[in-house]
Amino acid sequence: MKLEFDKDQLLKLMKDFYILTGIRVVLYDDEYHQLLSWPEKDCAFCTRVKSHPELRRKCMESDIHSFQQCDDRKDITIYQCHAGLIEAAVPLISSHIIIGYLMFGQIGVSDSYTGLLAKLRQYLTGYEDDPVVTVDDIPLKSIRQIRAAGTVMQAFTFYTLSNETVAFRSQNFTNNLRSYLLSHLSDSLDVNTIAADLGISRSRLYLECSKYLGMGIAEYIRELRIDKAKELLRTTDKKITEIASDVGFDDYNYFCRFFKKTVGYPAKKYREIFQAERE
Repeated sequence: MKLEFDKDQLLKLMKDFYILTGIRVVLYDDEYHQLLSWPEKDCAFCTRVKSHPELRRKCMESDIHSFQQCDDRKDITIYQCHAGLIEAAVPLISSHIIIGYLMFGQIGVSDSYTGLLAKLRQYLTGYEDDPVVTVDDIPLKSIRQIRAAGTVMQAFTFYTLSNETVAFRSQNFTNNLRSYLLSHLSDSLDVNTIAADLGISRSRLYLECSKYLGMGIAEYIRELRIDKAKELLRTTDKKITEIASDVGFDDYNYFCRFFKKTVGYPAKKYREIFQAERE
């Protein structure tokens, strides 16, 4: 699910973190899409690395691996990327669910910029002839300083969640899901299509339905279909076969059995009860 966040407020916090540490910060959603960063661009070395398709792929794999470690540990992960720079990922956890990540990094760990420069130039030698590397925009930190930055970043995440600078809105999820399903009840709904149309993963769809609806997506669809069938039986003169089709039941006999089991009356009897009340 795409995060909701106060861009101006979050950007201010990112800029303050950068002023204090000189370290770049990036916000990702729970599906690893980059949403916001400061500074906006990677350092010159990382930009250079990502110009090589193979190295760009390694960057993505490194990032995803760090997010997966966050998923497993539910805690900050400090790691060395494939190029040898230090980065860290901090999970954004709301109601025990990871809704995104804050990543900081592109940090050099060395006694001097001369040593860092030699190390990064050597890394690129396999991909470029006599590479010229710039490290002026890469912060040089000790491990102790990086860990301290991680502590500050964790406080940063707690603050952004507590004041809802970054948040996942359960009400938006349930409203969007209900609206979508009601407009597609007659379709042959499947989880992959629903998730794709809502812009979330299958696993996120299952998780949010369980958390915020207290049931699975299939059960929720059946509930909406029966509720809509009851409404049509009460308010229209449509044939029951048509109503079954309108709410997504291809098998009329199955609809009749399921309606009776769920409502307690056959569909025909349910309609008669409400017709009698109107008279």
